[in-house]
Amino acid sequence: MAVRFERRGTVGLVTLSKPDRHNALAGDLVAALLDTLDRPDARQASALVIAGDGPSFCAGADIGDLLQAGWMGPAPSGPTPMDLFERLDGHPRPTVAAVHGRALGGGFELMLCCDLAVAAEDAAFALPELGLGVVPNTGLARLVQIAGPRHALDLILTRRRIGAAEAAALGLVSRVVPAAELVDRAVEFARAIIDGAPPGAIAAVKRAVRRAAPLDWAEVRGMLAEVPAGEWAEGLGAFRDRRPPDYSEFWRKSDA
Repeated sequence: MAVRFERRGTVGLVTLSKPDRHNALAGDLVAALLDTLDRPDARQASALVIAGDGPSFCAGADIGDLLQAGWMGPAPSGPTPMDLFERLDGHPRPTVAAVHGRALGGGFELMLCCDLAVAAEDAAFALPELGLGVVPNTGLARLVQIAGPRHALDLILTRRRIGAAEAAALGLVSRVVPAAELVDRAVEFARAIIDGAPPGAIAAVKRAVRRAAPLDWAEVRGMLAEVPAGEWAEGLGAFRDRRPPDYSEFWRKSDA
C-alpha cells in the first residue's frame, strides 16, 4: 500500500508509505496520493495532514519514472508529481505537511504546496534538481513567493541542504517540534485551524491568499521545456548510472 489514510477525529492523516524507497514520488505513489485526496472520507475531513513513513518524509521524484514515464516531456504516461502539486495547491481544506528526515526535490515541493508545515528537529530540506539538469519548477515558484528571490536563488543554485531551524527562519515551516511528537503536533496544529471556524470562510481565505500570490500552472509546467533535453538526459542518466554528470559539452556550446 503506497499511501495510508486514517481519520484523527475531524482531521485526515495521509501517510506516504513506501519507506524502503524513502517515499520517492514514483508513479504508483503519485496516483495513490491523488486517489486518496478524492476519497469520500478524505473529502469529508476538515483538514489534511501529509506525513511520511520511515526515515524520510519524501526523497523526491523517482528518477526511473522521470525517464521512463515521460515526466519531462509534453505527453507523460499517467499522472505526474506536477498533477499532484496542482491538486494539493488548490485543495479547499487546510493542508499541513508533517516533515521529518529528508524532504528533497519533489518532497520539498510537496511540502511547499501544502498550506502550512510542521518540521521535526531532524528535518532536512534541499532542491538538488539543478545538478541533474532539471528546473525545480514548482519549488522555484513557491519558494520565491514564500522566502523571496534571493533566498530562492541561494537554495536552488547552490542545492545546499538546510535544517529545520533555517527553514523556520525563512518562513518555510511554521513549527519545529521533537521528531517523536511530529505527527501528533501536526494534527493538533491542523485541529487548531479548523476548531471554531467554518469551512466556507476557511476556503475563502485560502482562495484570497492564492489570488494574492497566484501560481500560473501553465507557466510552471512550461519551465520543463526551457531546459535543453540533452542537459536533463545527461543529468538524470548520470544519477541513474551512479556517475558524475558531464556538462562540459553544454558549457562549450553556451560560450559559442
